[in-house]
Amino acid sequence: MSRQFVDYDRVAEGYDERYAQNRLDGIATALLEQFKHCAAESLVDIGCGTGRWLSELAPWASCSVGLDRSLPMLLQVPGGEGRTSLVCGSAEELPLRAESVDFVSCVNAVHHLAAPAAFVSNAARLLRPRGSLAVVGLDPHQDRDRWYLYDYFPEARELDLQRYPSAEQLVGWMIAADLEPSEVVAVERIRKQYKGREILEDYFLQRKASSQLAILSEEAWAEGLQRIRQAVQEGEARDSPPVFEVDLNLFLVGGWKPPTKYKTLP
Repeated sequence: MSRQFVDYDRVAEGYDERYAQNRLDGIATALLEQFKHCAAESLVDIGCGTGRWLSELAPWASCSVGLDRSLPMLLQVPGGEGRTSLVCGSAEELPLRAESVDFVSCVNAVHHLAAPAAFVSNAARLLRPRGSLAVVGLDPHQDRDRWYLYDYFPEARELDLQRYPSAEQLVGWMIAADLEPSEVVAVERIRKQYKGREILEDYFLQRKASSQLAILSEEAWAEGLQRIRQAVQEGEARDSPPVFEVDLNLFLVGGWKPPTKYKTLP
């Protein structure tokens, strides 16, 4: 199964509707805590999209940069106070000077990168001594999440296992990039249940709302949707509507750049 990528140019205009469903404030809190812990003054948000995380961090920074490969997504970023620059570019080839920022974040985006290990290496290059990298996302390799999308669209889970690096992989890449990894922590738990026909109103059942469905073929998406409708109809016939579960954990993997070590002169 070949690696698939989402065309975010096509969904940029309505992308922020997802935050009306869940603002993911746990992620925002964790990012800000790590940003303050390293006494950061400057930051780069990789895969910044429409600026959700820039809006949390930029007010605390003297300068900030949002980078995304999709220009239509960047055009949705609200105007700031002039301290934020937006760059349309690749996370694997960051067009910024070495040791030029204090904090690099990548939230729910690392699985979209063609070469995530190269991104970690480049992020480490950008960081000043004592700077910090924060990567947030799902880890389907832990096999602890419950999501009806995985149940009814089995191809989606297979693709996620290909796309998402595990927390252990991220830690290994950080060590290889001479960063000191911190403890992997769960920063957001998304829990919800839909009963019967309620599931058909779930925002994330739309193909534009989740990359898990957006990357499926039309045939796979239609087959999964038919499975859901059939389960609803059969449950109604038994007067026992099915329950569709969402129980997802998002993790933060942090890495710290050690202070510069100077050799003692003889």
